[in-house]
Amino acid sequence: MIKRIDFLKKLIYTIIILSLFSCESDYDKGMDDKLKGYQDIPTDVKLTYDINADSPGYVVDFTATGKGQIYYALKKDVNELDPETSTDGIFSIKYDNAGVYKAVLIAQGLKGTANDTVKVVVDEKIPFELLASVEVSNDGSGKVKFNMEAQNATSYQIDIFESDGTILIFSDVTDATNYSYLFLNEELEEVTKDCLVTITAKNNAGVITETIAFSVTIAAGVAPPSTWGFFDDMDGNVCGGINWNAVSDETGLLAISELPSEVQANNSSATLRYHYKANGAQWGVLEFSKLADGTEFDFSFQAKFRVNVYIPSSAVAPDGNVIDNTDNPDKKIIRLYLEDRYKEDGSSYGDSYKRNVWIEKEISAYDQWETLEFDFTNQSEYNYHSAAYGSYKYYIPDGQEGQNPDRLYLRTHVNGNASESTIYYFDDFELLDIDGSSLGFVCPAE
Repeated sequence: MIKRIDFLKKLIYTIIILSLFSCESDYDKGMDDKLKGYQDIPTDVKLTYDINADSPGYVVDFTATGKGQIYYALKKDVNELDPETSTDGIFSIKYDNAGVYKAVLIAQGLKGTANDTVKVVVDEKIPFELLASVEVSNDGSGKVKFNMEAQNATSYQIDIFESDGTILIFSDVTDATNYSYLFLNEELEEVTKDCLVTITAKNNAGVITETIAFSVTIAAGVAPPSTWGFFDDMDGNVCGGINWNAVSDETGLLAISELPSEVQANNSSATLRYHYKANGAQWGVLEFSKLADGTEFDFSFQAKFRVNVYIPSSAVAPDGNVIDNTDNPDKKIIRLYLEDRYKEDGSSYGDSYKRNVWIEKEISAYDQWETLEFDFTNQSEYNYHSAAYGSYKYYIPDGQEGQNPDRLYLRTHVNGNASESTIYYFDDFELLDIDGSSLGFVCPAE
């Protein structure tokens, strides 16, 4: 604001000079002396610059020269709306980031201006002034939030170690200035973990780090009840109230022996399940029901799933259509959704399809079996609908009542594209233990 006021003062000053100069009355005979040296339009206007090596930030020193100017205005980039002004032509400008800029010098004369433009190359400098802190939850959830901000940094690396600093627990890189991590407790009693986190502020010029010690207490883990099976091997061993329901699409079982040899390879099952999207929008492909005693599945602690998927490059659908899956790369992406459809009073949310979170995985190649794992305890893998569309963004676990998903569905990335047709096979769907291992469910006989 001060810069803008100074600029306006100089502009008013210029207008006054111009009005005096253009007046035809018998003005002060000394006015010629007062205007001596000023020109209608300045000449020999030139702008040079030097990077300020003494500043750890992106400070650039500019020097403006010319003849006949009243003052200079400098725009540090071509689209700058608030230029700096100077009468002696000396500027010291701070840029927020490294990059290439187009600085514009404007020299104001009595009746017009002259300009000079230079390309300013501001190379990256090593990050500095790293401010880092750790916020540990005290509710036993195991949530830890890392806050970090450094000048010149373009990304941050978070490395979490056990207390001795040698055993790495977790590592990730982010461009955000805060990051949350969830510690899980695989024991059936409360535990406290003593840890170190090294936060590294990075850019291409170098790094700066800070290490902070912290302790986090995690409530006792919860062993799944013996009756809580959630599994389907597609060969008749199924539990958990799974309802394979493709709604507007088609799903069913196929005998592997009747499929091409490539599909039979590396799969010892007798049957598998297919999902066929002929056209139109695609809705639920997998649903689950409440337990026999009326209680819901609890995904506030365990929410890791595994499924084997095979996407053929081409295949004949059950209705005889020949499907080409290679015409759209989105067909290589499989999504698993968790959705919260009902309020605590049992009524349905009007925008239920938006009250979900999903993880997507891309298979590496067509015509081969791949094992996909979806870990909903890892919030960094989440996707959710844009807030612009009334999304309800929640995390699992989030420790809030009434926000436990009651439906899963599995589908490809082209689910909403009415012009696309696709088919894929999947097998051996299961809920995993908290450590990622198979729970080895033995489903009760029907």
